[in-house]
Amino acid sequence: MKNKQIFMYDHLYELLKKVGATSYGWLLALLGTTFNFFAPEKYAFTLVLVAIIIDAIFGIMVAVKLDKFVLSKLGRVTFFKITSYFSALIVLYMIEKLMHDKGFIGIRIAAGWAAACELWSMSAHVLILKPDATFF
Repeated sequence: MKNKQIFMYDHLYELLKKVGATSYGWLLALLGTTFNFFAPEKYAFTLVLVAIIIDAIFGIMVAVKLDKFVLSKLGRVTFFKITSYFSALIVLYMIEKLMHDKGFIGIRIAAGWAAACELWSMSAHVLILKPDATFF
């Protein structure tokens, strides 16, 4: 039994050496650690990302309808939205981790507000696409 445990540790050590020997391995380790750190609140981050993507899709549809260039401004605005929303969510998440809060209510409220802003923007796009829309 002891030889089998030593073999498992040797095998794990060899794998760690392979990962640590390349910059790609270090990058994957860093990404894995980062995703694991934010995993408890992945739903909040995913909600905001999906809302941004939906708003971008409606923005593309409006640009096509108005015969405007689609990707130039959209790319800059979408990158800015992702950066600003996610930086705010990350700061809130870090504050809640610092306070040892297990409920993470602040980040959920912030994600809800960010998604609401994106849905508001999407509703403006819907009104451009279909001015007589009943809900908007």
